[in-house]
Amino acid sequence: MKRYKITSNNAIDKTRIRILQIIFSVVFISIFIFLFKLQVLHNENITNAMMQNKNSVSYTTSAQRGNIYFTDKTNALIPVAINKSYKTIAVDPKTLQRDNEVDIAAKLLSPIINISVKDLLNIFNKTDSQYEVLVKKTDDEKLVSKVKALKIKNDKGILEPIKGISIVEEFERYYPFDNLACHIIGFVAKNDTSDKKAGVYGLEKYYNDALDGTEGVFYGYKDVAGRLIRSLASQEKMPINGDSLITTIDKNIQYQAENEIKNLVESRIASSGLILVMDPISGKMLAIAGYPDYNLNKFFEVKDYSIYRNLAVEDPLEMGSVVKAITMSAAIDTNSVTPKTTYFDKGYETINKRTIRNYRNEVYGTATMTKVLEKSINTGAIFAEKQTGHKIFYDYLTRFKFNGITGIDLPNEKKGNLQNLEKKDSQDVDFATASYGHGILTTPLSVLRAYATIANNGYLVNPYIVETTKSPDGIYGAVNRQEIIPEQVVKRETAKTITDMLISVVEHGYGSNAKIKGYTMAGKTGTADIAVDGKYTNDTIQSFAGFFPAYKPKVAMIVMLNKPAVGAAASSSVTYGFHNMAQFIIDYYNIKPDEPINIKK
Repeated sequence: MKRYKITSNNAIDKTRIRILQIIFSVVFISIFIFLFKLQVLHNENITNAMMQNKNSVSYTTSAQRGNIYFTDKTNALIPVAINKSYKTIAVDPKTLQRDNEVDIAAKLLSPIINISVKDLLNIFNKTDSQYEVLVKKTDDEKLVSKVKALKIKNDKGILEPIKGISIVEEFERYYPFDNLACHIIGFVAKNDTSDKKAGVYGLEKYYNDALDGTEGVFYGYKDVAGRLIRSLASQEKMPINGDSLITTIDKNIQYQAENEIKNLVESRIASSGLILVMDPISGKMLAIAGYPDYNLNKFFEVKDYSIYRNLAVEDPLEMGSVVKAITMSAAIDTNSVTPKTTYFDKGYETINKRTIRNYRNEVYGTATMTKVLEKSINTGAIFAEKQTGHKIFYDYLTRFKFNGITGIDLPNEKKGNLQNLEKKDSQDVDFATASYGHGILTTPLSVLRAYATIANNGYLVNPYIVETTKSPDGIYGAVNRQEIIPEQVVKRETAKTITDMLISVVEHGYGSNAKIKGYTMAGKTGTADIAVDGKYTNDTIQSFAGFFPAYKPKVAMIVMLNKPAVGAAASSSVTYGFHNMAQFIIDYYNIKPDEPINIKK
């Protein structure tokens, strides 16, 4: 009897499955190899072929620019530079002509977009165009909704949208608070050499690369109707949106500072002014307010481009008697004088055949170094500098970085200028005038940093604006800020002594109008004559720099006016602005009084 081998159905099925698996594997590997060659090995050839083909397209897709945020005392994020959505309404005349919709589209669109039927027909009947803009960058959502709602019956009597009308969403930089912090933020405009937009002035410029992101690119083909064809042969690199900036600027302090400096400039009939507010321990900038200002959303309407400049960092000046605190710091730190050291003031000093006088030709007789600061005595500053010595005095100016920049994250910061003291033929009179802030140039921010350094126990403070970045994915990152070992400019004891002397300026001297009852306020006035073509004029720069509460400082601040017509000196102008801002900040932060209260029994 013959025996037959019986094969089960399960065995046959398994064999078939294996065969199918092998076939699919071979096919998959073949496709993979093909795609690898297509996408990688022949990528450049494909791209070149596309660029040469008349039906190929190559276009860039813009990345979303990162936002800029201010904060407040609760650390809430307040957007001050964002991307606002606008719609552009366009038409493809060839498509309208192909679908025989030229006349009806013109009649329907005319009353919505306020363009005559005749003008629309002229556009729609163009034979050499596939893209014509009808309404450019509108934020009128009602208008856009009406255009979207337009429908025409097709051959089957079914309503459908007009194929030749397109609505493209575009994003433009928008500043929700118009003029607020214009000198900090800057704006975005087209580059002179290309159509690409970039940051101009302020943070928009300084952090342009981080904010800008990376554009996307598409290489591919289009069909006869002009529509993109995405296929294996097309290539697309998606855009990478820019990082956002989280700043140290407190929106409420900034707003108050701008109102205060505007009122001060206008009431004193000054050409310009500024208020800078800083945390003197960390270096965080809380406000940078300049006036005149401009509307960031209408920057192109500005006629005088000097308004774009940031007075805090771009224009070194002879800052005047606010520098006397630095002169005294050098003298105290080197034990050249003490606060009680006296000299005899006769109201003037003649050096190198040049006579230097006190403000209003005042004569004080025997005066202490503390009184020199209280009454801003020019001859007293000259005395302190003489006791210190030219070389050491110059060394301290460089310790306070008056010959450099602060390194703040703003563009166009200018260095200070001590050239009058660096010349081979520098004379005693050059050092004498420098002792009270004439003949040397420095920026208001540099002076504020010097006062913050005194408030910070003599350690140099480095001002900055951007605290962190925020990626499109919401990841916070550190700013690429150089790590700097704190540099001690003057001894802790010296800083304490100078603080005591500056308190006396507010309590008993020309800084009295800055005083807030119940708080220790340290500060110094400065009134500098402005030189034009080497000769001093009657115009002045008036400033007051200081910090409070003096022994546990929360805020350092400088208020400056340029060419005020009302108010002969800083004691009767900027001290009031300092007082008003200090009162606001004290109330805002709820800073407790630190002066002893005398209780009468």
